[in-house]
Amino acid sequence: MRNTILPFYELMKAVLEQLKSQKYMDSTLTVYRRTYNRIHIFLNHHGTDIYTHELGKAFLADSNVSKSTFVAYACAVRRLDDYIDGKPYRCHHGDYNEQIPLVFVGTLSGYLQECIDNGNKPATICSKERTCISFLNFVENAGCSDLSQLNTGIVSQALLTFSNKDAYARIRQFLNYLAEKGILKVDLSRIVPHYKRGTALPTTYTPDEISRVEASVDTNTTIGKRNLAIIRLASRMGLRAGDIAKLKLSEINFSTGYISITQEKTGIPLTLQMPCEVVNAISMHLGNDKYSLEDGYVFHSLVAPYGRITTSIIRHALNECFAAANVNTAGKKHGPHAFRSSLASSMVNDNASYEVVRRILGHSNPDVIKHYAKADIENLRMCSIDPPIPTGIFRDYLSGREVATHV
Repeated sequence: MRNTILPFYELMKAVLEQLKSQKYMDSTLTVYRRTYNRIHIFLNHHGTDIYTHELGKAFLADSNVSKSTFVAYACAVRRLDDYIDGKPYRCHHGDYNEQIPLVFVGTLSGYLQECIDNGNKPATICSKERTCISFLNFVENAGCSDLSQLNTGIVSQALLTFSNKDAYARIRQFLNYLAEKGILKVDLSRIVPHYKRGTALPTTYTPDEISRVEASVDTNTTIGKRNLAIIRLASRMGLRAGDIAKLKLSEINFSTGYISITQEKTGIPLTLQMPCEVVNAISMHLGNDKYSLEDGYVFHSLVAPYGRITTSIIRHALNECFAAANVNTAGKKHGPHAFRSSLASSMVNDNASYEVVRRILGHSNPDVIKHYAKADIENLRMCSIDPPIPTGIFRDYLSGREVATHV
């Protein structure tokens, strides 16, 4: 991954321009600018004008401020770190991430660059980086500062620290890279277990529950008009959150009533006709979205940065709608994909053919649709087989006349 070296004033200007392009408000930019001015003074006290990760971390450690101010400082520092690392803009960073041990920086950078060259998406790169940093921190703490000395014991112990078993695949890929580059004499990726998730039933809601969620939306507000359009795209058309977030005006033909997109997850083109309820909801929303004509996207955030909506914002909005509708979500997913699953299950339960459901959902594999049939308990009851009438000793045992003895 590239590492940008700029005089701090130019770095600060570049980051602020990046935030401005994301439609951050002037008041927010002013807060960032004040923080960067303090960092600039800190750098001058250390006799340099070049910002580094280490100096950013030192600035935070030296800051004696309130918790809220420290959070703002940490966010501003992360923006600088991302920019000099060449990472794409991220709306939310979460907690301040652990740092890569200096001794492993070059190795990890080489690995991530190869992942980029292989076409990995930015989100995939970020998840691989976080997992590898956690793994390498454990390796260093275990007393191994030379990866050529890495052994099965350290790898096995490191794996036990990951509660999310999805990390296993990322660690396996990293170890395989080390072996291919000759850093490891033995390919330790072979000892990493292959973790396979169990197949769970799809989360579904009844048509009545979905109607209650839609009815709970206050369409007298701008955010309500937006949320209702999002809900109906998911519940009536089965669109994924990523496709809703990236939906463009150019992909909607109001004269014919069709939406034509290329699905983000599969890359497969999908053309669907919009029900009247969807057309009306989108039209009502667009009458209040002043940003759509600027960038061409249909949905936007209503707080800074005022850019295209993200899937996390969609999930948060739907969580609030489910709560407002007083729909029981205990032990069930209640995001946009739950609407997609509910639509698929309803169609299957109404005897729609698998091929029709497959085309509407945009799946390429028809066998995937059979998964949704498992959620229809009432129809599955019709397939149940009556058990045979008990006879002999088994009948006596069930009636209590015979006591089974264990040998």
